[in-house]
Amino acid sequence: MRDVSPQQSSFTALEYSQNLTSSCTFTTFLPHLRRPFFWLLFFTCSLNAFNTLASETKPQIADALLVSEDISQKLLLADNSRLINPKKFQQLLSELDQQQVNFTPTHRHFFNYLQGYHYAYTGEHTKSEQVLIKILQSDASQLLKFRANYTLINLSAINHKWANGLQYLADNNEMLNDIEDEGLVQSSLLASTLFYTSLKQYDLALNLISKLEQYNLSPHQQCFSTLYTLRAKFYLGKLNLNNVEIPETIKLCVYANNNIGANSARSYQARLYLQSQQPRQALALLLPHVEDVKNTLLPMLIASVDNLIAQAYYQLNEIDKAKHFATKAMLLNKYNSGVKRARDSYEILYQVAEKQQDLALALRYYKQFAQLDKAFLDEVKAKHLAFQLAQQSSFEQASEIELLNEKNVLLQTQQKLAKTKLRNVQLGITVLTLLLSIFAVWGARLWRAHKRVKILSESDELTGIYNRRHFNYVATSALRYCKTAQQSLSVIMFDLDHFKQVNDTFGHNCGDWVLKETITVCQAIGKNSDVFARLGGEEFCLLLPSYNIDEAFIRAEACRLAIESIITEASGHDFSITASFGVTDITRSGFRLSDLLKDADTAMYISKKAGRNQVTLFQPKQVKEKALDDSWSITS
Repeated sequence: MRDVSPQQSSFTALEYSQNLTSSCTFTTFLPHLRRPFFWLLFFTCSLNAFNTLASETKPQIADALLVSEDISQKLLLADNSRLINPKKFQQLLSELDQQQVNFTPTHRHFFNYLQGYHYAYTGEHTKSEQVLIKILQSDASQLLKFRANYTLINLSAINHKWANGLQYLADNNEMLNDIEDEGLVQSSLLASTLFYTSLKQYDLALNLISKLEQYNLSPHQQCFSTLYTLRAKFYLGKLNLNNVEIPETIKLCVYANNNIGANSARSYQARLYLQSQQPRQALALLLPHVEDVKNTLLPMLIASVDNLIAQAYYQLNEIDKAKHFATKAMLLNKYNSGVKRARDSYEILYQVAEKQQDLALALRYYKQFAQLDKAFLDEVKAKHLAFQLAQQSSFEQASEIELLNEKNVLLQTQQKLAKTKLRNVQLGITVLTLLLSIFAVWGARLWRAHKRVKILSESDELTGIYNRRHFNYVATSALRYCKTAQQSLSVIMFDLDHFKQVNDTFGHNCGDWVLKETITVCQAIGKNSDVFARLGGEEFCLLLPSYNIDEAFIRAEACRLAIESIITEASGHDFSITASFGVTDITRSGFRLSDLLKDADTAMYISKKAGRNQVTLFQPKQVKEKALDDSWSITS
């Protein structure tokens, strides 16, 4: 390789780079290793290669990040819709199943948990158990393992694997100390409560429910907590048709949009009607909600309700209808995995066949019933045996621990401790116990005070309905739900006409009577899902989820007539009460709470200007249909 002459070196660095960077390879560089611009050329080629690589990979990285974010959002949405919207849950699982190739390990563990839950919900218990146990044995997060474990507690109760369930329960109690998420802790306690009620250990179940009441439960979890209380009291014989607990539980579950809880509570009331030979009342309670029960997609609940309807028709001697519903329940439980439900179905079917003089069919159904009845009794015995064995095991462990503690105390006493130190320790324990007792009493008082303050902060002191601040919170939640579920929502505002004259003429006591009587008559024609609030003075607001504008207008007119019909002699004076109403909905005013209230208020003042005691629909200058998308926001 020869040197470059001064004349040849007149090539500039730019010319070298232009000539060589078009084919930057090792063989390209060999002839130029000794030339002055070698390192400049090398740097130029390296930079070009890096830019080319970055331009090719950057879109791929961006696409991968978008896919991962989409999967994460779908997993969270599926998790949140498990109980509220089972059909949406199944749809999301199907979509996620098509995206498994893009799963991260975290995605896969979470998807497997949701899949296991789905199997348990739809009755594929063996598949569910296999999936959930694999999660416990995997490298999934501690929180996901905790969820899988308390789901297995529920599954053990359904499958009557009492010994396994008690072991999962013990594992669950060990993990509880490491779980900081209060929502998961509450779900775990609910699972344990359900297991104990299935095991017929009702006192233990009620004890767990008392622990749950110390938490600030969501309405959905409050529904299940009160439902399990009902179940325990029902089987303890502490419920009757005069108790208000069942209607209150139904009301709470409807408010929480917990379809499973509401219909389960109705089933207990129907059982009480059937025990009292009141089949018509049982049918009136259950038949309007058959479609709601079907929409839960929960085979256990659907079969139980069908059996209760069949029993009611049988008591009424409507044999064909009884056979129809009992057959539905039997086919839904074709593998007889729910022993009691299957026993109830076959009992009705053999009684129906016997009445229809089909003795061969009656005998066949009776044999099935007898086998299932024996299996049910064996199952009850197995429950008691499993619990006794668990108690015996716990007693033996406690005895071993106590013996070891005694030996340790003896050795420590002989080697290290003197009588004076023992007295000091005992004194310290006494002082500590006293302090703990003081703190416990103080804590209980603080909790009760907090509960009283919470009630006062949410309700209007005079009328008992929501105050403005809590109304804003509840209304915002209702708007979010209606947006997600694509349901209608309307707002009614009304103001009592000439209310100041009532106060000035008859006094404030009479005015207070008018306000309370107004609320009473309006609530009497309402629904449990209505959000009713006093915004101030004589101004009130009704937020109506699932109401379109026409239904809201009818409701407002009914309230107007009810207020106009109030008989005021009970107040000690004779006068008339009327109110002016304004109505709007999300189609006219959008999803902002402030816009809904402003438009309803505008319509109300139009009613006042037009002569009062009437209902006016808000009429915007231009009504725009707004697509349901993710670009909305809710403000108070």
